[in-house]
Amino acid sequence: MMGRLSFWNTLSRILFLLLTPAFFRIFNVGFIWHSVYWGVISFVVMIWMFFLIISPLFGRIGCGWFCFAGTTQDLPFGYALFKLRKRRSNIWLKMLMPVAFFGSSITFFFLRRESGAIEGLRFIPAFFSTELNTHYQHIWIYDTVGALLLGILLEKRWACRNLCFMGSLSSLGSTFARLLPVIDTNHCNRCNKCETVCLVNIPITDYLERKQGLVTHSECTICGRCVDACHRDAIKIRFVWNRDKYLQLN
Repeated sequence: MMGRLSFWNTLSRILFLLLTPAFFRIFNVGFIWHSVYWGVISFVVMIWMFFLIISPLFGRIGCGWFCFAGTTQDLPFGYALFKLRKRRSNIWLKMLMPVAFFGSSITFFFLRRESGAIEGLRFIPAFFSTELNTHYQHIWIYDTVGALLLGILLEKRWACRNLCFMGSLSSLGSTFARLLPVIDTNHCNRCNKCETVCLVNIPITDYLERKQGLVTHSECTICGRCVDACHRDAIKIRFVWNRDKYLQLN
């Protein structure tokens, strides 16, 4: 079953990539800023709030199974112009992006409310239409080309891990995720194939010693590529409800 996970992951990401032009203003996290600006809780807010809420259980599946920008960055996989030795995300960038994003949008919300332009926060899921007029066609093209260029320049979703405010928030919840890659330490031969195919550059084999094979990295998108890459069948995606108990038993 788990061997088919990467197939379903790829199918899901292709599906949402193809659907994005039709539902651009509902899928794109950037329109969360516009929702706050207009003082509405829209579909785009609800969708990404859902992924944030479930991140302590399922990890970053919103980023790994849904986000069109992440999928676009994956297209030039393995052919980035600049290879990055540093695997850890830049903590300052990860902190700055959500602060700048929500700080600016919330400031405009209060300014507009004080001026009478809006009355306050309203619940209007369908506030943004699915119409893709010329203006939003250009924005969609800019976003898609920008994500592709980032994937070509910087390997393995560097922008997702460092520049995306939703990625930063999701990784906070994913710190406590219960759906995790688990390595069988008795079968792993440290060939590093799992690390080679990892979409987010996780040092997977480092977890053999310090976590007894429990890969608790908060950037994991549960794509299943590491499972399929392991010819010794040493990696499984499992629910680990009690991490401490698992570590004690192993």
